[in-house]
Formats: sequence, structure tokens, C-alpha cells
Amino acid sequence: MRRVHWVAVTNDKKTGPIPVSYSGKETCPDTCSLKEGGCYAWGLFYIAKVGERVASGQYANTLRSALERRTAVARIVRHRVAGDVVGDVPGTLQDCADVETAGLQNIGYTHAWKEEEVQPLKKWFRASCQSIEEVIEARSKGWGATLIVDKGTLTSAGKKTFNLPNGETAYLCPARKETPTARAITCNDCTLCKISDKTVSKTVIFEAHGSAATLKKIKGKV
Repeated sequence: MRRVHWVAVTNDKKTGPIPVSYSGKETCPDTCSLKEGGCYAWGLFYIAKVGERVASGQYANTLRSALERRTAVARIVRHRVAGDVVGDVPGTLQDCADVETAGLQNIGYTHAWKEEEVQPLKKWFRASCQSIEEVIEARSKGWGATLIVDKGTLTSAGKKTFNLPNGETAYLCPARKETPTARAITCNDCTLCKISDKTVSKTVIFEAHGSAATLKKIKGKV
């Protein structure tokens, strides 16, 4: 049985009301330096418990059930809010195809992008990178990329873009909370992370986020 759990409508204010999936920590590659400390997902008690219950088989809703119960406003499907694709690449590829058949867009990230068996996922997923060197390597393999940086790296300087050594431009994730002067922007609004001819070369920067304890653990790892 696959250890993947789908939710039809998430309450996450960043993603918006879209279908999302979860897997356990065992699906994360050991090459991810955040696996044992610094991951925003495993640093949150609720998500960590969900991951444990998915890993044990207690939670196992299917993508089909989530798509049937999705909201009318959902434009995207977010794979693996927690967890990764190790041990589940064939199933994840089928999920991506089913999402497209339903007329929605796939959004996903993987730290396992260097593995040969994961290469087919570059059609829909982005490579999760922790250094500019990794971004350059991922781009050379044809991946769209994301880059994790320390909290405040760009926002404290009032910047939204960063020029990479290969001549490409990296963009700060546009998703933001609602403020007195601007409405909230969710992943469902933005869709910059989708993979297309127009977006694959646009590296997306995420500033480290999560609890104070998570931010303390991630310091020095990115």
C-alpha cells in the first residue's frame, strides 16, 4: 500500500483551499540536511503527527477522493506538503498525470532530484536546492529549481529578485499574508512554481520559515 495521504481542501492560508498530499519522514532522502532538524514541516507538531499516521497507514485518502471533493476555485494540486517521493516515484508520476487529466496544475518539490529514478518528475516537480551551486547543477539537468535561504535574506533588503551566476533570475516567492495595504496571495493565485516553458528557468526563492525552534535549527544549513 502506498504511504500517501490526500486532503481535498487544506486550511493552509499560504497554499489556498486546494488538494494537498502528505507522506512520512521516511520518504525524505537522507541527502536533505533538513530531514533531522530545520524542516518547517517536521518542526510543526500537527504535520509531524500527520506524517507519522500516514507512515503507519492510519491516514490514506486517495487522490481520486480528494479531486472529487475539491473546491471549485482550486487551480493547483500541491504534492507533499510534508514528505518526499523516495520509494514512491511511479505512484507520484501517475498522480501527476491524473491531476492534469482533471484539468489542474501540479506543484511539487523534491530534495531527491539528483537520483536517476526521480528524473521523470522534472516535468512537474521542482528541485529543492540549498545552495546556488545546487541550483546551477539542477538547472544543468533540466530541472526547475527552488532555493532555500535564511529568513530575511531578501525581505530585509527590500529585494524580490536575485541574479544567479548562470545569468538566470531567481524570484522571491510571491505568496504573502494579507496586510492593510495588500490582499493575501496564495499558491493557488500565483502558480509561479508550476513547470512550463515560461516558468522552468525561473528559480523560486523561499526564505526559511516555520517555528522559532525550526528557524534556529536551520541556521547554518542553507
